Amino acid sequence: MKILGEKSLSSKVIVGLEILFAIISLVDAIVLSIIIKIIFHIVMKENVQNNTSDLILFIMIITTGIIALFVIYQFIKIFKNLKNNILFCENNAKRLNVISNSCFIISFIYLVIAILIFLIMSNLMGEFIYYIFAFSIMLMIIFAVAGIGIKILNEIYKKAIEYKEENDFTI
Repeated sequence: MKILGEKSLSSKVIVGLEILFAIISLVDAIVLSIIIKIIFHIVMKENVQNNTSDLILFIMIITTGIIALFVIYQFIKIFKNLKNNILFCENNAKRLNVISNSCFIISFIYLVIAILIFLIMSNLMGEFIYYIFAFSIMLMIIFAVAGIGIKILNEIYKKAIEYKEENDFTI
């Protein structure tokens, strides 16, 4: 199977990423509606303490969702360049850098979520909260490792662009 060009793996990945973009957009819309309901309950002064902690967590979750949409959009742009046989360009390197930084931001947000869950909600939910805490820590580690990996890939990509430009000048 071809990796570059029309009817290639990169064009199929673009379709998958666009579907994922739509799904995450839908989930973000649902979370946004939950945030609006929580704000309504806070304004009506109904169970303000629990609703405030829920609001903080949902705002962090929607923030990571919006950043994830941005990351997927950057990947779509990279794969469109691959589809069009534009491999070693500065835009792809910049996009990889943005993706890496976004992964670090998401990792930090999940660290904050884990700390908030442990400090605020540990007395409310009992044993179940430890599973959510562990899940948040796992997501934090996954995004941190992905950020590091993409940062390394970006540096390799920049070197490849540099070698290509040197080669183009030689010829």
